[in-house]
Amino acid sequence: MKQQFSKYANSTAKNNFNYCRTCYNHLAGVVGVAITGAMVKRDYLKKLETAYLVTKKGWEWFSQFDISENDFNKSRRAVSRQCIDGTERRPHLAGQLGDKLLEKMLHRGWFKKIENSRELKVTSEGRQALHSYLGMDL
Repeated sequence: MKQQFSKYANSTAKNNFNYCRTCYNHLAGVVGVAITGAMVKRDYLKKLETAYLVTKKGWEWFSQFDISENDFNKSRRAVSRQCIDGTERRPHLAGQLGDKLLEKMLHRGWFKKIENSRELKVTSEGRQALHSYLGMDL
């Protein structure tokens, strides 16, 4: 199930703040919204009113990042929630799960932080991995 990224982004958005950035400690911008959309499309997440329900299939997928449901049992903070993206006006994944996923993706070198900015650069490894893990073409 290949997902065409171009339906999520206009050509002027690539390589700028609106394209890929952090929102607090989770991924946002065109890329963050697209990743969340791909996870919903693949039934890893289900939209609730203001949150996401992580499906059994979703927890299996997140386990590839060494993220498990048990990682989140000790906090009152929401495991997952929808955060309406400031530029895309659609939700991206927030909450503890959104934070942990970005942490793992940064650790794997999928994104590179831009100094003195919330902007992130998608690396070639990240493009390949997002294609492999979510069928996305950036």
